[in-house]
Amino acid sequence: MPSGALRYELWKLRAKSLVEKLPHSRRYRLLPNGYRICLLFLKLFHKIYAPLTAGLLHPYPGDRTMTADRLHQLDKLYQSVAAALDELVAAVGLKFAA
Repeated sequence: MPSGALRYELWKLRAKSLVEKLPHSRRYRLLPNGYRICLLFLKLFHKIYAPLTAGLLHPYPGDRTMTADRLHQLDKLYQSVAAALDELVAAVGLKFAA
């Protein structure tokens, strides 16, 4: 990331009071709200996004032939999350990158 872009991102984080610059240094420290938001994103990644994308990118071949009544409850929940995210993207009007 170019230094100008990094400066801009740090400026945005400071403006939202998520980080603070340590005096007389080039270092930054996460503030309590920034820490909570980081933890939220890490939990979302580890509990939802990583398993969901692993199943979408590298699906088990037998899953395609399995009927809906034989799917595990966790698979059904992941499918509902994926469908809800698709609906959210459509409602907001976002386009998927080509």
